[in-house]
Amino acid sequence: MWSDRLMKSCSVCGNEIPAEDLVCPFCSADGENGADIPKTGAVHRIVNIERGRPLVETALKMMNLELARALADRVRVVTLIHGYGSSGKGGKIRTECRKLLDHMNREKKINQFIAGEDFRKRTGPGKSLLRRFPSLEGDCASDFSNPGVTIVVL
Repeated sequence: MWSDRLMKSCSVCGNEIPAEDLVCPFCSADGENGADIPKTGAVHRIVNIERGRPLVETALKMMNLELARALADRVRVVTLIHGYGSSGKGGKIRTECRKLLDHMNREKKINQFIAGEDFRKRTGPGKSLLRRFPSLEGDCASDFSNPGVTIVVL
């Protein structure tokens, strides 16, 4: 169980990982020097663009950088963690992130994106995505109906 172990944050995706791990299990980054070393056949990556509570434009730059990195690493699906916002109405990062993703989708720079609140296991685009990439079912279990994330298909 990880809860009893000393933890560190991955320098690439920001996920908490055991301090002794040399490679992040979420994004495959090399823990020694922060270099991104993709797994062979990696399908999914988690990217946290709300970490550290950045300004909207900083979060969008980070999103663009991480999507480009994922594309170069041949990752097929990215879970963007942008948060929902403290107001309970959806935050600015979430809103602007989705506007930019919509533009990228129209420009054919990404294949698709699914808002977390619309991502369901048994219906719609979520079901279709899981049929295409069955390994995501376990990876994305916490993303189902979650308005604080957006699933991006590259």
